Amino acid sequence: MSEQEHFIETADRLNQVRFARALAMLTPLQRNLFYLIPLLFHYHRSGYPGYNGPMTPSGVATYFPADKAIEACNTLGLAEPSVEHIQQNAIYGIYSMGSTATFGQNPKSDIDVWVVYDPTLSNDERLSLQQKSALLTTWFAKHQLEVNIYLVHPKQFLVANKNEDNLGAAMDCENSGSAQHWLLLEEFYRSHICLGGKPVAWWPDASTPDSHIFLGDVRNLPASEYFGASLWQLYKGLDKPHKALLKVMLLEAYASDYPDTELVTNQVWKNTIAGDFSAFNDAYFLLYQSIERYLNHKNDKRRLEIVRRCFYLKCGIRLTVADHPKDWRYFKLQYLVDSWGWSDVLLSTLDQCATWHCGQLQWFNEQLNELMLGSYQTLLRFASENKLSESLKISELGLLTRKLHTYFSDNNEQIIRLNRLWSGSIAEPYLTVIYSHNTQEFYLYRCPPESKNFMGNRAVYHSHSKAKLLIWATLNGVSTINTKWYDFGGNHWHSKQLTKAARRLPNMLKEGDWRASKLDLCKPWHFKRMIFLINFNSDPTVSWRGQEIMVDYMNANIFALGRDNINMLQSLDVISQNSWGEWHCHRFDGKQAILDALVYITPGMQRATDDVEVGVVSCSTRLASQFERAVTQLVRRARLLSTKAQSSSTMVHPLQVGEIKYGLFFNSKGMVYQDLSDSKAFYQKLSKRRMLELPRPNLGNEPFSKIPEVIQEYAAIGAIQYFLRQGKEGIDVFVLDEENGINHYIQPGSNLDELVSQVSHHHAFAESYIEKERFNLPQFFRLVRIDGRLTALPFGVNVDEAAVEF
Repeated sequence: MSEQEHFIETADRLNQVRFARALAMLTPLQRNLFYLIPLLFHYHRSGYPGYNGPMTPSGVATYFPADKAIEACNTLGLAEPSVEHIQQNAIYGIYSMGSTATFGQNPKSDIDVWVVYDPTLSNDERLSLQQKSALLTTWFAKHQLEVNIYLVHPKQFLVANKNEDNLGAAMDCENSGSAQHWLLLEEFYRSHICLGGKPVAWWPDASTPDSHIFLGDVRNLPASEYFGASLWQLYKGLDKPHKALLKVMLLEAYASDYPDTELVTNQVWKNTIAGDFSAFNDAYFLLYQSIERYLNHKNDKRRLEIVRRCFYLKCGIRLTVADHPKDWRYFKLQYLVDSWGWSDVLLSTLDQCATWHCGQLQWFNEQLNELMLGSYQTLLRFASENKLSESLKISELGLLTRKLHTYFSDNNEQIIRLNRLWSGSIAEPYLTVIYSHNTQEFYLYRCPPESKNFMGNRAVYHSHSKAKLLIWATLNGVSTINTKWYDFGGNHWHSKQLTKAARRLPNMLKEGDWRASKLDLCKPWHFKRMIFLINFNSDPTVSWRGQEIMVDYMNANIFALGRDNINMLQSLDVISQNSWGEWHCHRFDGKQAILDALVYITPGMQRATDDVEVGVVSCSTRLASQFERAVTQLVRRARLLSTKAQSSSTMVHPLQVGEIKYGLFFNSKGMVYQDLSDSKAFYQKLSKRRMLELPRPNLGNEPFSKIPEVIQEYAAIGAIQYFLRQGKEGIDVFVLDEENGINHYIQPGSNLDELVSQVSHHHAFAESYIEKERFNLPQFFRLVRIDGRLTALPFGVNVDEAAVEF
């Protein structure tokens, strides 16, 4: 037997072992579904799941259904396939990859499937196959099995041309697009199972016989790829941080030995060729061991402890549960845990993760985020010594960083999602707020307001804003309509006010949607939803002795009520969700709270193309309905006037607040308010346009000499924005910084894509970016004329992908 024949035989044996291990960890129904994955691609017939018309290509090379696959058809009510010879096989092979059949597989694990197709398929045939894959994913989901299917071109990893659109799928929630290339193939090699079709020649120096396929050599991973791969793992960590942490830590371990990296794939192969088919020659276990060696070498015990917990939880085995199924991993994991020296209390706590309360989740989330960001910084410094990967599309880099910025932002007003991980309901019956005069912050505890309850208890959340505690708890399902709130140290009114607001908010927030479309992430943010909490922090209506019915009868102005023109609104909290999926809570206090709030919300309403949902919750002792009606009407009027306003016209609305008559001026940049009491001064300022103008660069040949109106419309606080237009002398570049400060220059040349790439590279590896972990890379827009109007088109999103959630 030749060496290559020995390799083929050994790899085939490993495949059989993995297949058997996968089946051992599946339920009887899941086993039947697992057998059906290649069968449903081989046979394409009416009445079968995934059937989408007669023109969809089918047939898997060398595949012949096993008896178990035929039994699976009978079990699931599918007609037995007629075993005829298919002349033209459209698919080279069907493979599972990832955690399937490894230590990392647990009852809730999904199955990632690669379908390597014949490269001669036409675009229409590939599209039909993609549509069939989506239908199959839906069908498997109906049977409680998550199967993610990816079409893979056999030369996808061998062709370096990033413009070959046919070779790779676009980035979405499950597909890494161009963010990782060889590192993705390395994961495939170390973990794949051939379910049907040609086996993969994945061992080193493979000379590929006709019976196998070869996807590429992963031994020389380019350093330039680590940056995109680490971004992708951070993105995946938004949903499954414990899983993503293991992978980003592996990247850090790989980078530490670069270029002499010992890949997990190579370790698996060395062990296999030496005859080791034991549970310890497992891709996930060896992944953990690589991280353990690295952290032990750095003497980093703290990170190693968190990594061990993530590994244990990812396995899904519960060692303290007496009747837990004891599959092939059970005793190996018991051996590992014993060697780690874990206490029974810690092990029991981990095994009860499905019932963790919000405080435990918050602590674990904080640890995972800190470790992932630390690894990312290490990888960013490593990558900064190299260029960005040529295969990494700048548009996808922008999407990833923008999405990460919405989560890892250091904005104090932003409300960050609590990842529930394994927990089901985390609702609390009692929540208590305590104010600390030392830190001047509010702290949230999950208990009734009795002093003994706080001994040894850790606050689950804290903020300078009391309203932010309320919104955080409601958005994350910690507070429901049945939760009783208390203000420790406050009077009865404060506790009543908290509970009153808490009972109305759940129906308004509905555990808010945090996702955004690709197009939304490439454009300036706008408001989707706003909720106003009135007099939540202070309530002047407590001492008001007037009659509410008379306020309604006289249609009185509650911002200037009675003979003394008393402004009854002293506190306003604005809770908003924007089109990037972010939630914010801004507080406005004092006599001008309503005016300052309007200044804040107007630009975000102005940019919205659809209606903005508006909810108002009055926490006032009196005048509650009047407040809610008045604020709702005022916000709607502001929305109407702001959308009517243009750069050449200004809409004015008078409003008396307290003793002062104000003018609210709406233009294309938002709203300003001005005291109208001194009418002479006002008219002088209005005639000189001092309130409306900002320094603007000269556009030269434009019919108007100020900044283009479209840039004013797109300007968004918090984002760096580049507007590019090709001119005769070069590229016109307009830059808006995070505070909307503007800069203008002309860049020689005509290659917009190259300029975008250079600017992105500069921002990605700038020292300030590395230190702050902000992910705030610029947004880019092309300025073009469409039907005579100057229009801004976002870089990086085509029409077909615009609505895809990301």
